[in-house]
Amino acid sequence: MKRLFLILAAVISLGISANAQKFGHIDTQEIINVMPENKAAQETLENEGKKIETQYQAMATEYQNKVQAYQENVQLADAAPEKWSAAIRADKEQEIMQLQERIQRFQENAQQTLQQKRSELFQPVMDKLDAAIKKVATAGGFIYVYDKNSVLFINESLSTDLTSTVKTELGIK
Repeated sequence: MKRLFLILAAVISLGISANAQKFGHIDTQEIINVMPENKAAQETLENEGKKIETQYQAMATEYQNKVQAYQENVQLADAAPEKWSAAIRADKEQEIMQLQERIQRFQENAQQTLQQKRSELFQPVMDKLDAAIKKVATAGGFIYVYDKNSVLFINESLSTDLTSTVKTELGIK
């Protein structure tokens, strides 16, 4: 009889602990979109992008002007070869090719710079969000919290939406 009672107690306690497991989900994208730190980081990144775009446009204009001048002088040289020697022509071609290579290197460096700046600006946003999620989940006794944006299916009747709770923890309304 005691043995049956112990087995029954074990089964009941397993059933209770299985039902006590709490699952939560959160829409991180929704929260990130309204975080003031995200908006500030986005503005800073956009300003950085505008500076790079301005520099790129200046280089592109210089390139176009050199190509146009080269084409005009080639036409003149064809009519009057004494005005533009083969050495000058080769020098101008080399100058245009070097500028083209410089523009290409600038584009590559600009992409790397913007990617690095993005990581630098948004990492604190993600760290703050992560800390808030962990705090809310721990305080609420959740064993798992899933991001709605990276899970294929969530049975929302068995999972608690923690999005608004995390927003409150972050001081967002």
